[in-house]
Parts: sequence; C-alpha cells; structure tokens
Amino acid sequence: MDRKKFLKNLGFGVVAAPIMTTSLISCSNNEDDIVKNPDANKCGVTKTDMLGPYYVSGTSRITNLNTQNLPGDKIIVSGKLYGGADKSKPLANAMIEVWHADGGGVYHPVGDGNVNDYTADKITLRGFVNTDAQGNYMFESIRPGLYPGRPRHFHYKVTANGYKTLVTQIYFKGDPRTADEGIENCRIIDFQKDSAGTYKGNAEIHLESN
Repeated sequence: MDRKKFLKNLGFGVVAAPIMTTSLISCSNNEDDIVKNPDANKCGVTKTDMLGPYYVSGTSRITNLNTQNLPGDKIIVSGKLYGGADKSKPLANAMIEVWHADGGGVYHPVGDGNVNDYTADKITLRGFVNTDAQGNYMFESIRPGLYPGRPRHFHYKVTANGYKTLVTQIYFKGDPRTADEGIENCRIIDFQKDSAGTYKGNAEIHLESN
C-alpha cells in the first residue's frame, strides 16, 4: 500500500514533508535590519512545499474558511504579497488559495480533485482570497489541529500574473516539530492570542518572477 492510501486509511491529512526548493513567507530575523531598512528581507522569495494529497481545485472566494462552524480556536491570518525578494512591488489582485486540517487534524474532504467531485457539506476549511490594491490579504478560520508526523500548518497556493505559482505552507512558532523538518524561520509565524481569545498572525509572501 502506498503512503497516501495508508495515511488516508488512518484518517490523517496531508502527509508529505516539505521540500525546500528555490522558489520563499518572509520576515527579517534581525530587528535592527527592520528599523534601519524597512525593505529588508533576508529570506528572499518564499520557499515551496509539496502540494500534498488533499488539494481541491475550484474552491470559492471567501474570507471565513470555516463555513460549517466546526469547533476550534478562532484564528485570523493577515499579510502582504510582494513580487521579488524585497518589498518594492506589492502585488494586487493575486489569488491565494488556502486549505488546512480541522482541530482534530482532519481535512474536509479527505481527498483531492475538484469541488464538483464532492457534495457541498463535504467542503470546508478551504477557499481563496484576493490581495487588495496594496497587496494585502486576510482570512479567518480555526487553528489547524495536529496529526502524527507534521507540525501545525496552513497550505497556500499563490497565483499572480508574471510570477511563478507558489505552493507553500506556513507554520506556528513554538511548535517543536518545525525543527524536526528543518523549516526556516521565515515561514514560522508568531501567532498571538488577543483578549477575545482569537489567534492573530502576519505572514508575508514573496514570489519569484517568471
């Protein structure tokens, strides 16, 4: 039995460990650099990960991915999309597809393909947002759960005219599993819980040109 089928039978979600290639969510690791040069970005373009077995195409444009009100900690993710390694080219009207596991580590659906392959009640915790005129984006959902072998994460697929399509993942600061996978700091986001109990974090994305 191949790995994908084995983990599906166990009820797990995405199974593939990230592959670091050339293509890279970004932040400077040095606060002095940010103060001296607001355009500093030591990470370059945002690194890629494997697409994984649970990507579903044709999802809806939606801000709140938790369309079925599944239980879990509310989370709001915001950020900005840039073309190139620095911050000189915010990208407007780009498409950012997002998908992730529920609080118990299960994807909806536990499968891939197109949304038309599933009934509407099987589709949640996935969709896309567009960047605004300044390259900003935002979505809300519930905090992804853990399943064996992977850190807590969101999946992104980012498409913008003139740039290479990026498939990547963002991770959570304080999760020791990120060190096990050798994930670089620029995609490890410091999500903080506010007074209302909502987790909030900011993730920049830098695309590589065609």
